[in-house]
Amino acid sequence: MLIRLVLAIVAFYSIPLSAYAGDTAGVTGTTIKIGLFGPMTGQSNLGAKPVYGAAAIYKDVNAKGGIYGRKIEIVIEDDGCDGNKGIAAVKKLIAQDKVFLLHGAYCSAVALAVRPEIASHPNLPYIVLTAANPHISSPVLPNLFQPTTTAPIIAQQMVAFALSKPGVKKIAVVKHSDEWAAGYFDALGPELAKHGLTPVTVQALERGMTDATVPVLALKQAAPDVVVALLYPAEMAIYLRDAYKYGLKATTLGTTAVSIDDTDKRIGIPAAVKDVYFANNLAGTLTSQELSKYAKIFKKYYPGEALDTKAFDSMGGAIAIVEVLRRAGPDLTRERFIEEFDKLRNFNTRVQSAPLTFAPEDHVGLKGVKWIALVDKKPVLFDHYPAQSN
Repeated sequence: MLIRLVLAIVAFYSIPLSAYAGDTAGVTGTTIKIGLFGPMTGQSNLGAKPVYGAAAIYKDVNAKGGIYGRKIEIVIEDDGCDGNKGIAAVKKLIAQDKVFLLHGAYCSAVALAVRPEIASHPNLPYIVLTAANPHISSPVLPNLFQPTTTAPIIAQQMVAFALSKPGVKKIAVVKHSDEWAAGYFDALGPELAKHGLTPVTVQALERGMTDATVPVLALKQAAPDVVVALLYPAEMAIYLRDAYKYGLKATTLGTTAVSIDDTDKRIGIPAAVKDVYFANNLAGTLTSQELSKYAKIFKKYYPGEALDTKAFDSMGGAIAIVEVLRRAGPDLTRERFIEEFDKLRNFNTRVQSAPLTFAPEDHVGLKGVKWIALVDKKPVLFDHYPAQSN
């Protein structure tokens, strides 16, 4: 009898703590380990800005004492905006670095590539950095959250903004042939159809191309009132440069993947960014009062980095992560973190264009954008097309 009792006690204390307390991987008494990944190198190295933006928020939290006495330990991996590199980065962060949660993917191709890996670790929280493809978070995975706008939301608002310009009847598209652009384009068609419209022409401008003469001339021949440009930063600058060169007269609308400041710098021709508007996930402009606090935080920790709107894109997600870590309490587990993220409602990050709201059946948090353009060389936000174009 005594032997059986001793064996029972030994067996009880041999059961892993996680079986009772939940999954606490990546958490110690003094640290919370977060795996942060994005394109630090490669064609989309502007994506390093969101990585630095998120990291700046975490470092600022540490400087203020951390969360329940724990400091955030950041492990950064480069995905190069490449799906295979993204998978390798995620596997390393999970297996080798043993992070508590993942925060990453500027490029939709990476987020889509790592989704199966995330699904195979249902207790591991994954918060998307800035990637916008709707299939990243749909169908819903319980542990995957997208604290940004998705392509269908932006496509819907692109059409609304385009049609707020008086007399618009012809809309054209220039785009990449990848998963990222497909996410927008697939949503754009049905949205245009609601207004009895179809694109007058659809032109391709592939990643890495340095000349947009052919698509620009085809667009000019179609004479659209508005061109929807589903392009990454480098190609957007090339398109606008050549559109100006060949006298294409049309309003251009771009996605949140492109920064007006960066585009202006890349082209170096102020007239080339006239009547150009980009969807904007932020509450203000770089120099606005709304973002001044966060601009100071970014420059404090990354003084050598030029301030750019992309530096703020991931801050809302990082701020939400910090808030949920606090709500989860000092007895932190992955399960509790996921549960609390599902309860986040109408949360004002003070960085993003609208509050974040999540629910078990909807893991897309941001539902509204503003539009940003240069007016007299200064960025200005718009809700609809201005009465007089810039």
